[in-house]
Amino acid sequence: MITILASILLLAGCFFCLLSAVGCLRMKDTYARMHVATKAVAFGGTMIVVSHAMIHPQPASFIFGMLIIGFFYMTLPLAGHVLGRTTYRRGIEPAKPFVVDESGDLLQRHR
Repeated sequence: MITILASILLLAGCFFCLLSAVGCLRMKDTYARMHVATKAVAFGGTMIVVSHAMIHPQPASFIFGMLIIGFFYMTLPLAGHVLGRTTYRRGIEPAKPFVVDESGDLLQRHR
């Protein structure tokens, strides 16, 4: 039963990672690509790590799995933020205009 559940989680995690890769190819602008790359990979990677911890139920596997998941959720949002901020500061326009642009005045003062 555990093996079946772990296999389902592994397949779902691989599906989300594949979905992220396809989304990076299909999205129109950098802002949408970074969103797809950070959110889906974190979720899919978490499923893969949990499935590994279920198949290998040693304490070390659990500890390393929690560290990897923590690393995912600490670094991927930060990387997405840095990519988005750099893209915005370079003046790259999104596919659709922003609804609210809170940094527009700040960007004009620094130029």
